[in-house]
Amino acid sequence: MKKPIMWVAALLTASCTPALKVEVANTTPTERDDETVEIAWSEVAALKGVTPDNIVVLNDDNEQIPSQVLFRGGTEPQALIFQTDADPMESKRFKLVTGQRENYPAEAFGRTVPERYDDYAWENNKVAYRLYGPALETSPEKLVTPGIDVWVKCTDKLVIDEWYARGNYHHNYGDGMDCYKVGVTLGSGASLPFADGKFWMMGHNYATARTLDNGPIRTSVELTYAPFDVDGTPVTLTKIISLDANQRFNRMDNIYEGAFAEMPIAAGFVRHDVKQILTGEGWMALCEAVSDSKDPARDGDIYLGVILPGAEMLTDTLGHAVAVKAVKPGRTLTYYAGSGWSQGGVEDMKEWIEEIGQAQAAAVTPLKVTVLN
Repeated sequence: MKKPIMWVAALLTASCTPALKVEVANTTPTERDDETVEIAWSEVAALKGVTPDNIVVLNDDNEQIPSQVLFRGGTEPQALIFQTDADPMESKRFKLVTGQRENYPAEAFGRTVPERYDDYAWENNKVAYRLYGPALETSPEKLVTPGIDVWVKCTDKLVIDEWYARGNYHHNYGDGMDCYKVGVTLGSGASLPFADGKFWMMGHNYATARTLDNGPIRTSVELTYAPFDVDGTPVTLTKIISLDANQRFNRMDNIYEGAFAEMPIAAGFVRHDVKQILTGEGWMALCEAVSDSKDPARDGDIYLGVILPGAEMLTDTLGHAVAVKAVKPGRTLTYYAGSGWSQGGVEDMKEWIEEIGQAQAAAVTPLKVTVLN
């Protein structure tokens, strides 16, 4: 008789545990896969005794699922995130309780790479990227560029540390490689002022890089750039890049400041050997052969995408494909830039357009979250 009594007691204890109920609703006809749900910590704090160390998210089967507390570079918690699938027009229920958090494996990570001229590299379980740092300016390469580099992957594991330690990330050892050429361009997904028919390049690589959050679900970094000239006006740029697990698109928050009333910003990618390019309302998709390879036929194609609602799409301007939108000083310009690989989960342009559609739906009409006390 002891086991049944103990089992009933455990159920009664669980039923008495304080909890916040959370309803997550997909109000669109678009299927959502592994979309991130975010709840302000001010709402989570309504749960008695909750801390960043004991908050637990339970699904409808009372199973704990991975979650992350965001600090956004500060010392106080700002939000709680977790991920869920949702069919069109589907609603799901979750519970927030206090308890023992499981050790969730990291699926998103980023860091400064001082051993490689201050690169800043970041990745998740699908994609990887890097930006170039101040030490590169005085290296033998002497490269100054705003461009973002794509590292293609065909593995779910995190590879940044391993590839840098290996020292030969341009060779594919079976899990991917760097086969994308950046140069003095936007690379894949950067932005620049676009005035009087030209791009206005920074005079330096990023000045500072500060990791704000670092997994297991989201990695984010704040980068600042020294003042640079835009048609006679000194301008500064602060950008926050966020990448969530299971997603191919980065969220790019760019803030340009200076003595200008309004300034057009171009966000997108350099054109290499373009095979196909398509545009729609607020998005652009491109497929091209790998650009930094001795054997492009062997190494496949790279898919690139940019999502910027309300932007003008220019598919071939100054050797780039860009989305252009005007911004006021100090206002945040938010867009999304992502990539895929023909050997890493994106088979063709049809599949890539579907990926863009999901990313755009999540950006424009995110899952609706309601916390029920």
